[in-house]
Amino acid sequence: MAPAYDVGTMTAQISDTLIFREQEFDLAAFNGEGLFDPEQHGLIPEAMSTSCYRGYWCTYEVVAESLRLQELFIGLPAPVADAARHGTGPALFEQPPVYSEELHCFTYRKLSAPVPFTGGILAAADFIQELYVHMGFHPAWKFRRVHEWVFEQGTLVQTRDCSSEMALLREKLGNAPLRPRNPNDKQDVERWIDECFTRHYWR
Repeated sequence: MAPAYDVGTMTAQISDTLIFREQEFDLAAFNGEGLFDPEQHGLIPEAMSTSCYRGYWCTYEVVAESLRLQELFIGLPAPVADAARHGTGPALFEQPPVYSEELHCFTYRKLSAPVPFTGGILAAADFIQELYVHMGFHPAWKFRRVHEWVFEQGTLVQTRDCSSEMALLREKLGNAPLRPRNPNDKQDVERWIDECFTRHYWR
């Protein structure tokens, strides 16, 4: 479910990053359980900007067929942020938070923490700029290169190139999903926003 914000204040959201064999991808969608959740580690994220309503994003990497969390970028609530600025912030996998002036958030780096994800991930690269919409997460079909990676308890067990399937889907969809079908219909607009913010897909 998308956040309950006015449409005019929403922007495209920062995606998680995936690194595989020194190539960088966007995590466009997933179907499964076990991706990193900061709340499970005692960190309550706070929205950082209109481009990061969920309050955090991650860098994952596949290392020797193992999915690992390498970096976390997160907004922290005021009391916790104040402590972190004074060097007493909450550690994550024994790493302290460091404030980034450039990104205006706290960072946890060099984590290399195993991620026990089971399910599928759509990893996407080479975004098609003509399909850009200032709303939500970019779905996989808006990228030229898309791969499905299947994991079992964090171990990569299967890879599949979905690029041609995404090309066929783009051709089928045309421009239909780029805007609400009826911008004057509140329910249609809300449905479209929900679709823009979802990152789940059916396998």
